[in-house]
Formats: sequence, structure tokens, C-alpha cells
Amino acid sequence: MTALVDASSAIILYKAHLHLVVCELYNVVMPVSVYGEITENAYPGAKVYQQLLADKKIRVQAPLESPDCILALSGLHALDKGEGDVIELYYAGKGDFIIVDDGAAAKYCTRQLIPFINALLVPVIIRYSGQQNDVYCQTAFDRILRNGRYSRWVINFAEQCERDDLAYFLP
Repeated sequence: MTALVDASSAIILYKAHLHLVVCELYNVVMPVSVYGEITENAYPGAKVYQQLLADKKIRVQAPLESPDCILALSGLHALDKGEGDVIELYYAGKGDFIIVDDGAAAKYCTRQLIPFINALLVPVIIRYSGQQNDVYCQTAFDRILRNGRYSRWVINFAEQCERDDLAYFLP
């Protein structure tokens, strides 16, 4: 499966030491704008993401506006460039789902029925996929909570969701 990742999620995953695990679980694609935002601004993980690209563990892709998605893209003007480009790549068929931690982009995905998760769900997916033990996953979950900003209902969902809730995203 291919995961399209926005900048905030990539940074949070880096801070939680989950960036490599995500690259092992999925084909990771970032829009040019997201990669540039991280690397040109020297955000946390910039050098690591440059190395991941050099090692071909992630791909960087320019948005490809396909004719099928023109109408769906009309609501993207309210989003930041990176989140909009991630969604454009999804509509262009360059990913199976999106990892996004921006509230407005998550709402857009929900309204448009685009499959997405936030970084907080990655440790839960790792646990359900049997990739790591519960202690590893809880530690990663706690790191993400310290580095991200999540509403109480998002945290509750992540703490209580069942395997079936995340079946689509399991590798």
C-alpha cells in the first residue's frame, strides 16, 4: 500500500522514531511541496528525510491534477499547500490513503470519503499488524501524544479503536 504523507505527520513520525517503520510498512510518497517544507525549513527530520529519499525509501512526487478530480479539488483552496497537494496526489491515483495531522485536511478527507489516518494511529496499526510488542507501541503512542496536538475525541478513538476499524490500513 502507498501512504501519502503531509509535513506535520512526517515530522511527528520522525519525533516519535516511527519514520523508518512507516517506510517499512508502506510505500511512502510526499508531494514536492511537503518535502520542500520539511527540508528547506530545516524542520525536525529534514536530514533524515533527505537520506530516505536518497536511499529510495520514500518518493517525492509533483501533484498531477487528473481530469476526474477537478470538481473534488474545489474545496482545497482553504488548505495549506502541502495538504492540498497530498489530496491532489490521492485523486491522481498516486496513493491508497493519506497520513495527515492537519484538522482542516482531515475534515476534507472525511467529507470526501478519502481514507486517512493521523500519526497517532500508526502505533495502533503497528500493534494490530504484529510488527512490534505492546510496550513498543505504547511508548510510540506516548511520544506522538507529546509531539502532536489532538483533540480528546481523536485520542479516545485511537485508544479504543478495534482492529476492524483500521483493517484497510493494515499492511
